[in-house]
Amino acid sequence: MTEAPEIRFVSHNQGSLAYREAGSGRALLFLHGMNGNSKSWAFAFKALSPSFRVVAWDAPSCGNSDSFGDSLEAYVAAAKVLIQTLELQNIVVIGHSMGGLVATSLAAEPDVTVTGLILSSTHLGFCLPPGRPLMQRYAARIERMEAKGSGLEYGLERARRNTPDGTPDEIISFLADIALDIRPEQVRDGGRMSQEANNAAFSDKIKVPVLILSGGKDTVISDEMHKALTSAFPVAEQIVFPDAGHASYAECPAKYHAAIMKFINKTGL
Repeated sequence: MTEAPEIRFVSHNQGSLAYREAGSGRALLFLHGMNGNSKSWAFAFKALSPSFRVVAWDAPSCGNSDSFGDSLEAYVAAAKVLIQTLELQNIVVIGHSMGGLVATSLAAEPDVTVTGLILSSTHLGFCLPPGRPLMQRYAARIERMEAKGSGLEYGLERARRNTPDGTPDEIISFLADIALDIRPEQVRDGGRMSQEANNAAFSDKIKVPVLILSGGKDTVISDEMHKALTSAFPVAEQIVFPDAGHASYAECPAKYHAAIMKFINKTGL
């Protein structure tokens, strides 16, 4: 199975933010989803690092990173520290699922030089008031982990839930292995960030080219959530992988990375 580069760290708020990096050239910053970490992008490192500088983080509370809060602002602040420390400029940001919320917000930041935004199986946030109980879609996961743990059984359960029937065993194993590292605060903090985020409020401020990638059999991002995203970016290019579920970056990596390459080349990013 494809391996990701070794883990590295930058300092942030008296803690550490983990990331992986390979390649040189134009910077691509990959932001994973709630069940993931920087290892989620192992296929991207292999496919894209010969042509680009590929950087992928462990989001706050995920993988090898410490926790730094549960607001979108806290996640964006951590991402900006990584960008500044690594001196990333003219960045194409690729955000998957939960990571898409952070990616969208980064693209609206005036002091970050984002030149392209790729939104992968994601949404705009649920725009709930602060302090509400955690949504059931997140609370149920934490309850499940607290009752049965978050080992291989949990990883396989999430991998099968997020992919269509008939997904090859090696892809299920890849996704399950990544989910082995999940911990309750990853879902707790990421869930609260997601349910209180309201990226629709500033999507019209984003002027860079946008590519929206989605799986035709995705059961995590509802049709309503996807429609709201595409409505917020009416001139965005859209690509649907008809046989993929929520994890198209692993289910059909060749098509996924070809779409990224084509987007970058076509828009001159």
